[in-house]
Amino acid sequence: MKKILLAASLLGFAAPALGQNAPPAKEADAPVPPPIVSVTRHTGTFGGQRVAYTATASETYLKAADGTPKASLFSIAYVKEPRDPSRPVAFLFNGGPGSGSLWLHMGAFGPKRVAIPSDARDDGAPPFPILDNPDSLLDVADIVFIDPVGTGFSRPLGKTEGKEYWGVTQDAKSVAEFIRIWLNENGRWNSPKYLGGESYGTTRSAAVVNQLEGAFNDV
Repeated sequence: MKKILLAASLLGFAAPALGQNAPPAKEADAPVPPPIVSVTRHTGTFGGQRVAYTATASETYLKAADGTPKASLFSIAYVKEPRDPSRPVAFLFNGGPGSGSLWLHMGAFGPKRVAIPSDARDDGAPPFPILDNPDSLLDVADIVFIDPVGTGFSRPLGKTEGKEYWGVTQDAKSVAEFIRIWLNENGRWNSPKYLGGESYGTTRSAAVVNQLEGAFNDV
């Protein structure tokens, strides 16, 4: 009898401990937090022109018909100040199709660039110096760098599977949806709009134009 009581007592002490060590809920079951937005202000010289601009790094949620967030697209937008709703805006992305936008961002068109050897011997070694980029497009257009779902910081949310966005049409639809949201939120439907990409990004540009064509014609 004493042995039975001792065993029961030990189980009583063990139960709370087991509960405390229970594995955390799966990410798919956890509530989706609000999108993250970070805004900073800068100045730089591009194409010989001094430009004040705002940099906005943000998550944009793509949602189902019932409003449930399905995916988060990460972007970094550089917009000249004071803002001009008629100024051109360029939406840029890389290729792959599984590559984030950092290559065009930090290697070609962003206001800052990574300093690497220009003679193509190698890509250098970290830490990489960050330099001003006078060849950025900011003297002539605002720039929005986009990471499609599954690249960079962009990802499916909740119980959504990434494969819903992985395909020529699926990818194009999600990028087009992001562009429509960005244009709405920033009041830029009257701006001249440009798409740019490298490698698969050129195919994506054509597919995105196909998705956006109806939206532009309706404006």
